Amino acid sequence: MIRNRREDKEHVLIQQVTACSIYHGRGSINEHPCPECRGSGEVEREEMLTVKIPPGIEEGTALRIPAKGLPPPASAGAAGDLFVVVRSQPDPRFERAGADLLQMVTISLPDAVLGTALKVHTLNGSANLIVPAGTQPDTVLRLKGKGLPQFGSGRHGDLYVRISLQVPAHLSREERELYERLRSVARKIH
Repeated sequence: MIRNRREDKEHVLIQQVTACSIYHGRGSINEHPCPECRGSGEVEREEMLTVKIPPGIEEGTALRIPAKGLPPPASAGAAGDLFVVVRSQPDPRFERAGADLLQMVTISLPDAVLGTALKVHTLNGSANLIVPAGTQPDTVLRLKGKGLPQFGSGRHGDLYVRISLQVPAHLSREERELYERLRSVARKIH
């Protein structure tokens, strides 16, 4: 490694051995090349592979597929391995944290005060969620076992539902009167 002291940058010297562009590492020229490979000794072909993705696999995991990678130069040995990096397609309904899922649900102020039952999205349809009376903004409720499969086990993660409150921006006359009455009752209690 050479260090340039004036600019304090690192430079790396690399020695690389490659095949000659004329002889292709064979030391001779083929005067009657094959029309398919044009004398290179290699033919490019496409192959369709089916890759089994294990349930619950983490984002960015590399799966190794033996002997499906590139062949060595001049066909001297077996083909290398192919690595497939797993990328998940995002689902707008959920955020992923390992095998757990997070979902935001917005409820009305009366439903937060009085409690309610909701149907929430899961990976397998919907599930019932009981929101208890007096639920505060940003409360997180858990649905056990409604997340993703855990990699390497038969269990599932959990689905966490974060509660957001919908505060009305525009009130009808009747709604305003009800909120005014509610405020006056709340002031008497406190």
